Amino acid sequence: MDTKSKKWKVILSFACFFFGVSLLLCSIGPAVQMARRGGEAWGVRDVFSDDYQDTQAFRNEISNRLEQLLAMAAGGPVDSWYGYSSEYPGSGLLLSSVEYGDWGFGTVVAQGTAEDLSAEEKEEYERARKEWARSARELADLWANDKNMLYSVSRDGSVKYTNAGGLQLDGAAGKLPDGYNFLLYFDGEKVTVQKDGQVLDIYGDGYYNDETDWCLPGYKNFPAGEDAAKSRVTIACAADPILYLVGNYGASGGADGCNTFYWMEKNLRDARLEYLFGAAALAAGLVLLVAGLAMRRSRRQAEAAIARVLGKLWFECKLLLTLLALALPVSSICLQNWDSGWWQEVTYAFSYGEIYPGLFTYALWDLFTSTGWLCGLFWIVWLWICDLRRNPRVWRHSLLSTWGMKRPLQKRLVRRSWLMAAAAIGLAVAAAQPLALFAASGADSWALPFAAVCGFLCLLLAGALVLFLRNERELAQDMGSLVEQIASVRAGNLSLPLELPADADLAAAAKDLAEIQQGMGTALEERIKSERMKVELIANVSHDIKTPLTSIIGYIELLKREDGLPPHVQDYVRILDQKSLRLKTMVQDVVEVSKAASGQLPVHLKSLDLGKLLRQTLADMSAQIDAAPVTVRAEIPDGPVAIRADGERLYRVFQNLIQNALQYSLAGSRVHVSLSEQDGVACASVKNTSAAELPDGMDFTERFVRGDPSRTDGGSGLGLSIARSFTEACGGRFAVGTDADLFVATVEFAAGAPLEEDAGADPAQEKAPQE
Repeated sequence: MDTKSKKWKVILSFACFFFGVSLLLCSIGPAVQMARRGGEAWGVRDVFSDDYQDTQAFRNEISNRLEQLLAMAAGGPVDSWYGYSSEYPGSGLLLSSVEYGDWGFGTVVAQGTAEDLSAEEKEEYERARKEWARSARELADLWANDKNMLYSVSRDGSVKYTNAGGLQLDGAAGKLPDGYNFLLYFDGEKVTVQKDGQVLDIYGDGYYNDETDWCLPGYKNFPAGEDAAKSRVTIACAADPILYLVGNYGASGGADGCNTFYWMEKNLRDARLEYLFGAAALAAGLVLLVAGLAMRRSRRQAEAAIARVLGKLWFECKLLLTLLALALPVSSICLQNWDSGWWQEVTYAFSYGEIYPGLFTYALWDLFTSTGWLCGLFWIVWLWICDLRRNPRVWRHSLLSTWGMKRPLQKRLVRRSWLMAAAAIGLAVAAAQPLALFAASGADSWALPFAAVCGFLCLLLAGALVLFLRNERELAQDMGSLVEQIASVRAGNLSLPLELPADADLAAAAKDLAEIQQGMGTALEERIKSERMKVELIANVSHDIKTPLTSIIGYIELLKREDGLPPHVQDYVRILDQKSLRLKTMVQDVVEVSKAASGQLPVHLKSLDLGKLLRQTLADMSAQIDAAPVTVRAEIPDGPVAIRADGERLYRVFQNLIQNALQYSLAGSRVHVSLSEQDGVACASVKNTSAAELPDGMDFTERFVRGDPSRTDGGSGLGLSIARSFTEACGGRFAVGTDADLFVATVEFAAGAPLEEDAGADPAQEKAPQE
C-alpha cells in the first residue's frame, strides 16, 4: 500500500505541475492579446461595460457611419473607412478637412475647378461620380433592413437616404422611436449626441487628438468643410440590438442584413465571458502550479521517470518530433489566414517584391498569442531540458552515432574531419550568398527571404561546427586522461581504472587498458602473496630454529668456561661461538623482516631529535669506528631537527647503515654521515666508497642481496632490507643510490614535529638491539 501511495503521489505532483503550467500559458497568450487591444474591441475597459454604446468600438462605428452618410449626401466616395483625408504613420491618425463631394482618385478637387479640366479628365471625373453614386445606393440598400440603426440624410432640405420607414425620427427636435436610446444629429457644422435623454459632451476642449473618443467633424482643428454645411444627418441606435434577416428566396434564401450593432453587442458579451474564463483558468493554473511545486520530491521522481523514457528514444526521432510539433501550429495559422489577413499580405509582398521589416509582425504575434502554441513550445523546451539534465550526451544516443561507433577509430576521425571541413565551407558559402544578392539587387527584393533561408542555414552549419569542436575537445580530454592513466599504471597504480562513457571514441582503448591494469594487479597480488608465503615460511623455520639454537649457545658458553681444554678444542669452541652468534643474528633479522613485510612490526611513534639520535649512534659505535680502516666524517647541525618516529627502530636503521659502511668501504677512504633540513624535510645520509665494484641495476634493499656475491665475511644480506622496512614502518622514505663506486643511503622524514621532553633519550638504553 505504501508503494502504491508513493506512485500515486508522483503522478499527482506531475499532473498538478503539468495542468498548472498549461492553464497559465493557455490563458496568458489570449490575456496579453486582449490587453494589447487597448482602445480596439474588445479592450479591458470596454469588456466590462454593461452597455455596448459605451465602448470605443461603438464610437468608432458611429463615426464611420456618419462619415459614410455625409459622403453619400455630398455624392462622394463611400468605399473607404474614413472619408477624411487620413494617413497612419505609426500610431496617430492625421485628419484634415475635405469636401465630401469632390474626391477624385486620391486628389481633392475644389469646387468650381471642374470646368478647368480637360475633356478626358471631365469624362473620367463624371465616371467616378457615377461610380460613387452607385456605391452609395448599394450601401443604403445594405443598411436599409438593419433597424438597429436608423438614419436620415438630407441635403438642401430634401431627404436623400433614410431607413426610418415611417418611424418618428427627428434629430433636430431630439425625438426617438421607442426602443432607441442613442441619437446623433449633424446640423451642418457640429454633431450633437444624446444618450438616454442626456446630451453628451463629445468635443471636450474643442481640439481633436489621437486620444479623443469621438472622431467626428466639428472640432476647432477638424471642421466639417463647406460642402458638409448643406447636409443634415440623423442617426439613432437601438438600446437592445436584435438580429435582422432578409428573405431572398428567389436567389439564396435568407441572408444577413448587415447587423453590425447586433454582432457588436454579442461579441461584447462573448469577450466578457472570454475574460472571465481566462481569469478562472489563470487562477486555477496558479493554484495547481503551487501545489505541484510544493510536492518537489515527488515531481523530481516524475521528471526522472520521464527522462528515462526520453533516454530510450533516438536523437533523430526527438528532432523530428520537435520539428513536427513546431511546424503544425505554424501551418495551421497559415491555412487559417490563407485567403485573407497577414498571410495574403505576405503572399502579395513576395509576389511583387515589396518586403518591409514589419511584414511578419502580425504573423509572429498570432503565433505567440495563440492558445496552444505557447504552451506546446514551453513543454517542448521543458522536455529537452529534462532530457539534457538527466541524460548526458543525449546526442550520442543516435542512429548515426551508433553506426559510427561500429567503425574503426581512425576511420571515424577521418570522416569527422571531412564533415567539419564541409561544414566550414558550407558556412562560408551560405554567409556570402546574402551579401552577393544584396549587392546585386538590394534589400527591397525577393533576395530578403532567400537571405533569411541562408541565415538559417548558417545557424545550422555553425551549430554543426560547434558540435564537431565539442567532440574534438572531448576526444582531446579523453586522450589526455588515457595518457595520464598509462603513466599512472607505469608508476604502479593498478587499483583505479580509467572510466570513459560508453559512447566515447576511446572507450574501447580505455577498456583494454583497464583489463591490462587488472591483469597486472592480479599478477602483482599473486607475487606479493608468494613473497609473503616465503617470508612466513622463513619466519616459521626461524622460530623453530630459535629453541635448539638457544640450547647450543648455552652449551657453548659452558664449554668456554671449562678449564684445561686442549688448544685445538678451544679453537673449535671459539668457531662454534662465532657461528652460533651469526646464526642467532640472522634468525632475529629474518623475524624482523617478516614482521615488517606482514605489517605486524610494533612501532611506537613519538617526537625526537634526529641529530641527537645520529650523534648517539656514532658514539655507541665508536669502538667499531676506531677499529675500522676508514675515517668517519659527521656533518650534523647543532640545533634540533625534530621528526616523529620510533627511536628504537630508527636507531637500528642508522646502526645498520654505519655498520654496512664500515664493513664494505675501501680501506683508507672516508665515510660521510650528514643531516640537513630543507623545505620541511629532514634528510640523513651515509656515503661511502665501496671496496668492490658495484653492479648496475641491482636493488640493494631486497632481502638476501649482497653487493659482492663472492663475499664470505659473515654478512646476511638483510641489513639494508631491515633499514628500509623500519624506515617505512616509521613513516619515512628510504632510498639507496650508486654513482660508480660511491654508495649513498638516505633516510627522509617530515620535519617540524614538536619535541617532547625525552626526545633525545638514548634509544640504546631503552632497548638495546640484540647482536
